[in-house]
Amino acid sequence: MGRSYAWLLLLPALACASITFEQRWHWFIADVGRSAAQLSDGGYVVSGGTQVTTNSFGVVLARTDSLGDTVSVHHILNADQDGGFSCRLSDGGYAVLAESGGRIFVRKFNQAGDSVWDYRSTWGGPISAIIPTFDGGCLVAGRIPDTSLDMGAIKLAADGHEEWARWYDEPRMFDSWAHGAAQTRDSGYILCGEANNYSSTNMRLARLSPNGDSAWTRLYSGPVGPMLNAVVETPDNGFLAAGYEFDTLSSLDALYLLRTDSAGNLLWTHDIAVPGAATQAAALRPTSDGGYVVVGQIDWTDSARVWLLKTDANADTVWTRILGGPGKETGADVEQTTDGGYVVVGTSDSAGGSVLIIKTDSLGLVGVEESRPAPVTDPVLTVIPNPGHNRISVRYSPLLPRLASLRLYDMTGRMCRSWQATGPSGCELDVTGLAPGVYLLRLKSDDINATRKLVIR
Repeated sequence: MGRSYAWLLLLPALACASITFEQRWHWFIADVGRSAAQLSDGGYVVSGGTQVTTNSFGVVLARTDSLGDTVSVHHILNADQDGGFSCRLSDGGYAVLAESGGRIFVRKFNQAGDSVWDYRSTWGGPISAIIPTFDGGCLVAGRIPDTSLDMGAIKLAADGHEEWARWYDEPRMFDSWAHGAAQTRDSGYILCGEANNYSSTNMRLARLSPNGDSAWTRLYSGPVGPMLNAVVETPDNGFLAAGYEFDTLSSLDALYLLRTDSAGNLLWTHDIAVPGAATQAAALRPTSDGGYVVVGQIDWTDSARVWLLKTDANADTVWTRILGGPGKETGADVEQTTDGGYVVVGTSDSAGGSVLIIKTDSLGLVGVEESRPAPVTDPVLTVIPNPGHNRISVRYSPLLPRLASLRLYDMTGRMCRSWQATGPSGCELDVTGLAPGVYLLRLKSDDINATRKLVIR
């Protein structure tokens, strides 16, 4: 298999009735979407990173109902930048991954959203992925530890204790990083990522035994500026990995697929280019029909969108979809839902950086009800004074076209107060009796969803 071109034709087709929606959430200076998973109640858990102040970062964990409306929002403050990955565990709970104080940090939540345990490593290292394991635990992957510059992984048991930590030296390379991971049917693992020497970047796969020992490691050269971000095991015990390469013919990135046998021997590579646009893959998942779904970005330089791509079992393209907009948006994670559709999480540049969540039907489409009003673009929510005490003034623009609610949440996601927005451009709120601290004020109607931080002194 070689290069193909996707011409982005949306062919008419019928799909089963499915809930679809598109949401953007903004809490602090900038928010980034990392991971999404469907819960047993049909809702979703969405995680990402957030920038609280100029030099302060955190992790956000939001739960929604099946319609995509927020049920709770939980912030973990004082985390390092670039965290917020999460995964759903086998018992229905979920774990979130971050770095805190230069150390790897994992917190588990149960199905009700209560914190169960915390794990903190004795050393640090840039992290890129967290995946569930068959025994109820999870595996963390990245460049671990920070002193070795190697692919590394940490296995945590169901109760949060560290079972093992390993890093995998590649003597031909001075730097290697695991960007994606998957568990294999024999309870082992596969890591994918990049490896660098002083003259070029190579793609790398590392096969691990269940106890973390190295079974084999493979380097793949040839493409320019390659990156593997996600990997899955195929039915024949081989592997399919997705990422991107630099297409020297177009001088743009092209989505890249790499297929190996069970020993890591290369079977074929395949890039998917779109004329005039750069394409990248961030996440790859198997689907119930034996195929695969890929999410990433399609970028025309002046604008960018989430790119969702469905393939058959041979990784040949079935359809592609351009999702999101306006502005620049990218997809970071995707999962097939119980109704056959897909939930996608990523980042929007709206409001300076917002978490993006999209739910599609089985064909990757997001339906729009004709009676639903057009969304208000980039609503602005202002709180004066902030910090405030007793009474605050809230202003919003553009003018509210209809009734909206204002809800105040503490940093655990608990709703503390609620009000009706009484004026088209603003209103006064009584916050008397609330404990001093940081809160989130959310303005919501059928077509508006804006959130701002409020400090009560």
